Amino acid sequence: MNNFSTELKVGIFAIIVIFFLSYMTFKVGSLPLIWEKGYRLYVEFDDISGLDEQSRIKVAGVEAGVVEKIRLEDGKAKLTLLMNPDVKVYGNAKAYLRMSGLLGDKYLALSTGTPDEPALESGDTIINTVPSVDIGELANQLSSAAVYISDLTENFNSIFGETQREELRESINNLKVVTRNLREISTVNKEPLQRVIAQLEDFTEALSDKGPGLMDDMSRVAKKLGDKGPELIDNLNNAASGLNEVIAENRYAFKESMENIRTASESASAIARKLERGEGTLGKLLKDGELYDSLTKVSTEASKSLDVVGRLRTFMDFHTEYNTGESRGKGYFDLTLQPGSDKYYILGIVSDPKGSVEKTETTINGSKTIEEKIESKLEFTAQFAKRFDDLALRIGLMENTFGFGSDYFFNDDSGRIKLDVWDLNDREAGADMAHARIGVDYRIFKFLFVSGGIDNLLNSNRRGVYVGAGIKFEDEDFKYIFGKSASISLQ
Repeated sequence: MNNFSTELKVGIFAIIVIFFLSYMTFKVGSLPLIWEKGYRLYVEFDDISGLDEQSRIKVAGVEAGVVEKIRLEDGKAKLTLLMNPDVKVYGNAKAYLRMSGLLGDKYLALSTGTPDEPALESGDTIINTVPSVDIGELANQLSSAAVYISDLTENFNSIFGETQREELRESINNLKVVTRNLREISTVNKEPLQRVIAQLEDFTEALSDKGPGLMDDMSRVAKKLGDKGPELIDNLNNAASGLNEVIAENRYAFKESMENIRTASESASAIARKLERGEGTLGKLLKDGELYDSLTKVSTEASKSLDVVGRLRTFMDFHTEYNTGESRGKGYFDLTLQPGSDKYYILGIVSDPKGSVEKTETTINGSKTIEEKIESKLEFTAQFAKRFDDLALRIGLMENTFGFGSDYFFNDDSGRIKLDVWDLNDREAGADMAHARIGVDYRIFKFLFVSGGIDNLLNSNRRGVYVGAGIKFEDEDFKYIFGKSASISLQ
């Protein structure tokens, strides 16, 4: 080394440093070295803003080559891709332009495709491309969306003014109060309700125990009828013999009656011939065509009335209820008239021990006094009901006051959940608010049903659990009473 000049030593050192820096540059920048092997593919994009030569190519986030060259052909950017030799790309591969950060730098992402397609070789072109999102266009869209949101907010503010917002707050507070009241009601009446359910279970068990006894009683009745059968037949034979004797004794009287009938028949024939010739008042009426038309109309209307009566179903309901809150019972009689499957009418009488109150206001020496007088304890109900499948809505007179209600039927109409509201002017004795109740009726036998629920929900001094039972049956004969009156229309 002592024989080398200083200039030669400096030159050798500079060549080593340049070589080392070049190597580190290619390695750190992930650029292919001139001696690295690979193959080239081509791909075209309409816009590659932000992508430069020597940009990285990634497959599943792993570097797989570089963009070797970019040139413009026919208004499109054609890219030459130098792929690593160990990366296989197939015919259904896709090329994406992706951003590597918020600064806008981009790289080329490849989806290599599936092996069921042929592998691309050096010089082939990737057909499927996906352009990148334009940040400027995205910002414009976000600006437009912000304007729309601002307009929507202004519209909401114009619709919901201070009055509407106050009403909304008041509604929410009312819901909170209702929820708290329902919670208090359920807490206060929890034990009475459990006792009612236990009593219903005991009643059901008692009926189950008495069922075989009822069947035995019916069997004994049938057996007695069988034993009395021959005696009944003998009585019928005796009655027939007596009838024969009566006919034999009055044979001549019967003969004379037949002669009278024959004479009457001849007279009737003569009258009929006169009527046919139009003689007399009746004859003139029979010859008048207008009378025939009138009779035809009457017959048609009568047929319609009979058809209505034929479709009419009538139900009678007798039941009683006991209210634990009032420690009193009430009696009900309801008559239900059902002309069709989707509507019916309810007429009823209620025996209310407390009755309604008539308030009288008087002024004496400038001071007002209110006098309450309990009226008749017999109240009336008249409602119209419209049914929609399993739901029915009712409106009309309920216990001498206007009211409304709804029924939900279940288990083939064996059960009914009912809600009633009436006495909106709080005319009942001891009532400060309207009368509201909710309960359930359930038929346990063909005619017998039981009921239970909560009565007088809105009046705490009269609120309580009620239980009851009664009978309900269909009366086929009662509807013909209405059919005999031409002034009653049920349609």
